[in-house]
Amino acid sequence: MTSSPPDARTKLVIAALTIAAFAIGLDTFVIIGALDVISRDLGISTGAAGWIISIYALCYAVFAPLNAWMFKAMSRRNVQILSVSIFIIGNLICAVAPNFLILAAGRVISAHGAAMFTPAATALTAELLPPTRKGFALSLIFSGMTVSQVAGVPATSWIAGAIGWRFAFGFVVIAGLLALMIFAPMMSGIPAKMPERGNGPTSKEFSKIIYGILSVTLFVVVSEFIVYSYVSVFITGFLLTGVPLLSAALFAYGFGAVTGNAACGVLTDRFGPYKVLIAAIGAQLILLVGLVAFGHHGALTVLIAFLWGNVSYMYLVPIQHRLLGLAGDRSKLVLAMNSSTTFAGIAIGAFLGGILVEISGVTSLAVASILIGLIGVGLAVAFMRDAAPAEVANAA
Repeated sequence: MTSSPPDARTKLVIAALTIAAFAIGLDTFVIIGALDVISRDLGISTGAAGWIISIYALCYAVFAPLNAWMFKAMSRRNVQILSVSIFIIGNLICAVAPNFLILAAGRVISAHGAAMFTPAATALTAELLPPTRKGFALSLIFSGMTVSQVAGVPATSWIAGAIGWRFAFGFVVIAGLLALMIFAPMMSGIPAKMPERGNGPTSKEFSKIIYGILSVTLFVVVSEFIVYSYVSVFITGFLLTGVPLLSAALFAYGFGAVTGNAACGVLTDRFGPYKVLIAAIGAQLILLVGLVAFGHHGALTVLIAFLWGNVSYMYLVPIQHRLLGLAGDRSKLVLAMNSSTTFAGIAIGAFLGGILVEISGVTSLAVASILIGLIGVGLAVAFMRDAAPAEVANAA
């Protein structure tokens, strides 16, 4: 079966969805650079302010599959427009919030919109491009999010410190409005439902393999965020001429995430999701341990952070590539379940990491990351190994 190349309108729609993904990614990370300023302005502790991150992650985890079920009958165009609109409203509430409760409510609403947008946009992008470019298609949406991390987080952090955290949320609102203005007119030509390519899997295959792959996502994300959530604890000191080492390392990480995500789609299409996933998890475990061990070694710390950034997003594309090969006409629901699992892993990793730091110190983070990550590797071997044959059969 041959697939015709995407036309100009399809390319524009995908580009517009990527811009919207940038705005969504910006919202995900805006709190990180503004947390200290928010805690001082609202008169709450840093720990209480940190709950804003947990609230967002947990709400995203709940809303992702719920939205996929609630809006399954809605047209693709309306789902995309509604999701970004809800996301904009949530950030607008955050920008004018007079207290912690209103700010938390705004984060709940913005998480609702983000959890609706990302799985739907990922599924749509994968369907608009030929099956042989599925990995590349998946990496496009994540490219918007990774660019937001390397470019957006420093921008919102600077805005929060220079003119106030409310303006940082205002910046996210502007990004969302711009994305909505660009892609809303282009979505009119997209059919409400794309035709299926091949036969979908049986319900038995669905329950066994997909839930197994979701467990891979959970353990890999927990392994990463046990360490990532507490980088400010063990990356200390300065790089050159008074530049904080943490800022330099986070910038290097974000830049690495962009380059790694760009390469991941191509690598997945060429070598298959199984090989790319195993290599990415293995490299990430080594680099996370290195980051904990060498968190105050200047240029070496920055180099490790850059390399870690390259592989930190590489598990997302192979896992979703495999899920799309199995999901049939339930792709949006399955991707929503994976998004939910990802954010549940973020919340669990941050929680466990906090306990370990308090009880055993920073070194225990590396040990826990390895142990949990190795479980993820074992699950990947069990459930990702036969990815290529299944996908070939579905694409035929």
